[in-house]
Order: sequence, then structure tokens, then C-alpha cells
Amino acid sequence: MRLPTGASRFVFIFAHPAGHVGAPRHYTPYFQGNGLDWHMVPLDIAPEHLAETIRTLAKSPSVAGFNLTMPHKPAAFELCDAVGPAAEFEGVVNTIRIEAGGRLVGESFDGGGFLNAAREEKVFDPDRRCVVIGAGGAGRAICHALAASGLKRLRILNEAAGPVEILAAKLRSRFADLEISLDERFDDAGLLVNATSLGLRETDALPMNPARLPDDCAVFDIIAARRTEFMQACAARGLKVVDGVAMIKHQLPLQTAFWRGEA
Repeated sequence: MRLPTGASRFVFIFAHPAGHVGAPRHYTPYFQGNGLDWHMVPLDIAPEHLAETIRTLAKSPSVAGFNLTMPHKPAAFELCDAVGPAAEFEGVVNTIRIEAGGRLVGESFDGGGFLNAAREEKVFDPDRRCVVIGAGGAGRAICHALAASGLKRLRILNEAAGPVEILAAKLRSRFADLEISLDERFDDAGLLVNATSLGLRETDALPMNPARLPDDCAVFDIIAARRTEFMQACAARGLKVVDGVAMIKHQLPLQTAFWRGEA
């Protein structure tokens, strides 16, 4: 892997905290494998400093764009001068490019990355119930992608009732044929998605009890930083488990094309 020079360009990934962020080990090799002298750099930015940090770094021709992860996706949406269709629906962005005059254009690629990974891993069946835990930035994007893909039955769970009810109402207004439930059941699940941050630390609680899942249910945990206890418990039950690395790998080409202005 090439070391950066003064001619290199940088994609900053903002998180808070950022100690778990391992994305550069996927992004930088991908950039360089596609002939780009680009490097991803993680930065721990507190929410109150996000706007000034983005606006300052956007002034540098060395910066190719920004990647947003927890907890910055909703706030980054508000900073953009324009957003793409997925971001418009979801109210979040995880990717920002810099256009002429410092104009910031955002889009959400979490849903596209998730869906492409789920299809490749053969864990997505539109005729089976999908249960998504988490109605934050990633959860919204995943639910939107599932709905747009023709899923027939979706269940959304969230610790706080407000965000999940808002998300469900928005999905119902756009996807009239989608059956949405908010009751905490797992017995009919064909795919269970952990779209929360639970699992970033080994002391975290499990997002749900894997014993409640059907024997033929697949599990997609969006955590990419580590093999979580939840993943291990589901695998021990004999369930097929897909982790967040698969989602990252499928976002890479989508985001890179966006940063380059090709999409």
C-alpha cells in the first residue's frame, strides 16, 4: 500500500467515538486498486464540532469527500446543500462529496450496500418476513432499501417508540403494499438485521435472544469492527450470519463513484 504524499487525496470518516473504526483497511486498498491515490482517515469528532470541521476541510483540494458514521448521519444531512433520493427519503447521509465552490452534496449508501450484500450472500427473500432492530441512520436506510426492493413483510423494532413510528409512517406512505408491524416477534423471521451499535463493545447486551429465531432464519449484523458475541451466538445455533464487512465492500464502489462525480 502506498503511503500518502502531498499529491494524495483524502476521504475522512467521522465518528464519535472513533476507536472502533476499521474502514480504512477496506477503503484505502480499494481506492489504490482502482488507480486512485486516495487514503481514508478516521477522525473522532464530537457532534458540536461536526459542521465547522466539514466546512473547514471542504476548502482543501486534498479532500475527496467525507464518510459519516454514528452518530453523525442525521446532522450531516442538514449540512448538505443538496442530497440524493435515498438520503431525501431517509433524512440521513453517510457520504458527502465536495463540488465547485464548496457545495456539499450528500447521499445515503447504507441501504444499497446492505441490499447488495444480502443478495450476494443469498439471505434476502422478499417473500419472508424481515425484522430490523434499530431505527437510527443505518436502520432507516436498510428499511428503505428493503421496502424499495419489493419486500412484502417488514417488522421494525427500536428501543424508543418515537423514531420507529415515524419511520413506519413514512414507509407506509411510500410503499402501500408493504406490511409493516412493530410488535416484538421473531418466530416468522426469514432475516434478522441488527442495525444498532450493540456489539461494538464486548460488554454490550445482545440486541435480542438468538433462541427466539427460527432455525432457518439468517442474521445480518451491520457491525464491521469485530466478530460480536451476537454473531457468535447465532452461528452457534447453526444460523447463517453475515457481518458488516460485507456491507462495506458493497458500498465501496457506490461511494467511490459518488465521490468522483460519476453517480
